[in-house]
Amino acid sequence: MFMAKARERVRGKGARIAYADGLEERALRAAALVRDQDLLRPILIGPEEEIRSRAGSMGLDLAGIEVTDPRRHPRTASYAATYLERRRHKGVTSEQAAAKALLPHYFGALMVEAGDAAGMVSGLSSDTKPFLPAFEVIRLQKGYTRASSVFIMDWPDRVLFYADCSVNIEPDSATLAEIGRATALSARAFGYEPRVAFLSFSTRNSATHERVAHVQEAVRLCRVAGADFPVDGELQFDAAFLPAVAQKKAPDSPFAEAAANVFIFPSLDAGNIAYKLTERLAGAAALGPILQGLNRPVNDVSRGCSVQDLADVGVITALQAGVA
Repeated sequence: MFMAKARERVRGKGARIAYADGLEERALRAAALVRDQDLLRPILIGPEEEIRSRAGSMGLDLAGIEVTDPRRHPRTASYAATYLERRRHKGVTSEQAAAKALLPHYFGALMVEAGDAAGMVSGLSSDTKPFLPAFEVIRLQKGYTRASSVFIMDWPDRVLFYADCSVNIEPDSATLAEIGRATALSARAFGYEPRVAFLSFSTRNSATHERVAHVQEAVRLCRVAGADFPVDGELQFDAAFLPAVAQKKAPDSPFAEAAANVFIFPSLDAGNIAYKLTERLAGAAALGPILQGLNRPVNDVSRGCSVQDLADVGVITALQAGVA
C-alpha cells in the first residue's frame, strides 16, 4: 500500500533520479520500468557506448532515459571544482578531485548537489556504495551531526517507521534525539504525520538503569529541539503501539489516545533485530534502509536487490526530494 500511494504521488512529476550503476542490467531495467510507468525521469551514469550496447543486447529502448557519461559531460570540470572546494581541507588536490568526479557514484552525488538531479540511487556494486560521496559532497542538514536510516514497514492496513536499523551502532542521547527528528521528517515527506516513540525495556521508570536514562535524555533533547509532533519515551513497545496498554502504564502519554507510528530504537542491535522480526514473523514488507539527515536525498541499495527494489527506491528518493 505504501508503494502504491508513493507511485501515484510522483507519477507524471518528472523527477530526475540518477542511477550510478548505469552499466548494471538491473539498473537498466529499473530505468525502463520507471520511464514506462511515468514515475521518474531516470539518469543512467556510466560509459555511454557500453550502456547503449548493453541495453541493445537486452532489447531495451533507451528513449526517454538520459545516459550521462562523466568523461564527456559538460559539467564534469565544474563538479570536480565543487569536490575540490569541499575536500581541500583534507588535502585533496585538483588532480584527485578530477579523478573523483569521474567515478559514477561521486559524479551522481555531485549532480544532486548541483541540483541537476533530485536524488541518487547507488550501491549495486561495492565500488558504488554512496555513503562516502554523500557525506563528502552533500553533507548533513543543519542541526544534524550524524546521518541515520529508516525502514518503512508496510502492511495493507498500516505503515510504521523503524529507526535506526542500519547506520548508528550505539547512538548517544544526542544522536538518538536527532534520529527521532530525522525520522519524523521522513515520515512527513512520505505523507504520514509522525507520532514518535523512543523505545526501551522500561516504561516510565519501571526500571532504573543507565540505558533507561540514556533514552529519557534523548526524549528531553528531542523536545528541546522543538519537536512539533507527539513524542514520548521511554516506553516499551506495547505501551507505544497499543493505546490500551499505554492507558495502564503511561496514561498521560499521547499514545494512550492513538498509537505511535515512528519507533526509535536505542541501538542498532535492537532496531535491526526488530525490523527483521517484523518482516519475517509479522509479514510486513520492509522498504529500506532509507538514508536521512542529509541535505539532499541519496540512497544505498543492497547488492542483491531486485529491479523492482531499484525502481521503488528511486520513487522513495523522489518523495524525499519533495517532488510530490
